[in-house]
Amino acid sequence: MKAFKEYLTEEQERKIINPKKDEDGLFVQPKEDGKAREAEEEHNRERFAHHFNYADPYSGNVKTFDSKGDYNCGRCNQAQNGACLLIAKLKVDHDAGSCGDWEGLDPNDSEMNLGWKTAETAGYGVAVNGKGFGCFRCPFASKAFNSDSKGRDLYCKKGDFRVFGNACCVLNGAETK
Repeated sequence: MKAFKEYLTEEQERKIINPKKDEDGLFVQPKEDGKAREAEEEHNRERFAHHFNYADPYSGNVKTFDSKGDYNCGRCNQAQNGACLLIAKLKVDHDAGSCGDWEGLDPNDSEMNLGWKTAETAGYGVAVNGKGFGCFRCPFASKAFNSDSKGRDLYCKKGDFRVFGNACCVLNGAETK
């Protein structure tokens, strides 16, 4: 079996970054600010959009952004008559349930009754807070030292970038039942 490095040419060699982490393994908010830092954060944010379904009004899939920041089944386009169109045989909690496939309500967006996922593969959970998820409820978010140029005023310790309180990703740490 070839080592990974054998697959890359010299021109393809890439830089691996390792931002500072605390004893819990979470990123430590850097004090530096400015255009270079914002560019780095934007790259991190897009990485999270692709790998962890992060969304805000400017990043990720805007259909998966909830302007209220609740990300609950009651505001999801996949919920139908107390069930989920994606998750087989699941009675959803409209107020506090959610999953990694959350999608904003849109009467012009037709859906299919697929039922091919399980609660586990979708990452379904019910928030103990009874209201849902969102960065402002996530224990991995803290107040940013400064807002970025778009007004993001929280810092994500999982992704090393600033976020809006009403953004979210599938790594949201809100406690679940």
